[in-house]
Amino acid sequence: MRYAAAAVACCAVAAGLALLAADVAAWPKAVRAGDVRYRVAPQQEGLWQAHERVPGAVARRLLGVGDDIEVREALRTLRLGRLDNLVISDPRLEVLRGEARARLETIAAGDGDPAVRSRALALVGALNFSSALNEVRDRPAHLREAVRSFHDAIQLDPDNAEAKLNLELALQRGRGLDVGEGAGGKNPSPGGAGASGAGAGTPGSGY
Repeated sequence: MRYAAAAVACCAVAAGLALLAADVAAWPKAVRAGDVRYRVAPQQEGLWQAHERVPGAVARRLLGVGDDIEVREALRTLRLGRLDNLVISDPRLEVLRGEARARLETIAAGDGDPAVRSRALALVGALNFSSALNEVRDRPAHLREAVRSFHDAIQLDPDNAEAKLNLELALQRGRGLDVGEGAGGKNPSPGGAGASGAGAGTPGSGY
């Protein structure tokens, strides 16, 4: 009887491991498929989701894809918020931008991959930069926040070329407004050669 129970337990463990292996294999496919759908139809919900057979999101935690999914969701929300549209006439865009900011700030404040957190901070900076271009009254404050976010992003990941480029752009835009204060002086080094090829001259270009 004891042997029969042990055999049943071993079969159950083997079945569970097989299901977990299938879940682990499903995630990379789900992320790739979600990336393709995002490019075509970013308004779709649940773009980066894998159907996990083992409860508790065990495979997702084992693979450590949580931060990557969160960044993708934040980027999706940011895209739907039309950051390229400097004049906000639709209140829904403001709501989406606020949601994107909250998602990105949560990622940046976490303890995940520094490169992922750096990218999130750079996107927060892009949001602040966009606000600076749109809101004349609070422009110096928004530019200071943008510079701080870009600077912190570079501190987290010195290879973040996009943050370096956007830091340069923010400092150029804020010349005479003391926007460099609080970010390593009025002219902190943005990293020089690392900014080469980072993207076009608009904040957050390339994402």
